[in-house]
Amino acid sequence: MTLPVGARAVVARVPEPVSSSLVRFVIVAARRTGSNLLCTLLGSHADVLCHHELFNPGGIFYALPLRDSAFSLGTMAERAADPLGFLARVWDESCGKRCVGFKMTRGQDPEVIDALLSDATVRVIVLRRANRIKAFVSELRAEAAKRWEVYDAAELDPARPRVHVDLRVLEGYTAENEAFYSEIDAALARSGSPVLRVTYERLLGADEQQRILGFLGLPADGVVLNAKSVKQNSCDLRDLVEDYEALARELVGTALADELADRGM
Repeated sequence: MTLPVGARAVVARVPEPVSSSLVRFVIVAARRTGSNLLCTLLGSHADVLCHHELFNPGGIFYALPLRDSAFSLGTMAERAADPLGFLARVWDESCGKRCVGFKMTRGQDPEVIDALLSDATVRVIVLRRANRIKAFVSELRAEAAKRWEVYDAAELDPARPRVHVDLRVLEGYTAENEAFYSEIDAALARSGSPVLRVTYERLLGADEQQRILGFLGLPADGVVLNAKSVKQNSCDLRDLVEDYEALARELVGTALADELADRGM
């Protein structure tokens, strides 16, 4: 995307409740911010079909219940030849659900994300992770293990080593993410699309889940969403970061210092 950086999105109008027409949505997020968790939470709702990364350069990742089925929206070659035609098939193949969506992460197909953000009929969920260091460390560990999704705790490797955090690389990573979110904000401000901003740290809370379901126009009373993804990393960065104390000294007086010490989700 070639969008101006720094603009802020306007407060979105409240979407109308679900009618007989399909509700289309997209989750927009930087990597390692809990998007798999959010996809599986939404996918546990009887009225929602939530795919994962349909435009990942490495593959087409459908909703978990469909991955061992004959469901297909086309091949990767077909997606590359006509990404917007592929996107149209996403909405056409609803599997009888009232709400259909998927996630897009930083760096994925710019033509598709521009089309999504400029379409005021698509509801946009912008997902962030408040703790930027944990997002960065999670990315380092995922890259080292070559594993980005875990749905069975037995598949976790307890012996995975700590990772080294280079402060300059961390600062560059957070700056790239902030620029990405600023571009998203600017695009949404122009289109006036319905937008809901959520954070990873609150996704398991009943209030946050009700807020998300309400945004999609779905009844929330008494609804419990169930996550299928498995948390891969400790909440305490002391367990994950090599030379933790040295990094703590480097961060003294910076905005990231409190995030390093945070032991929450």
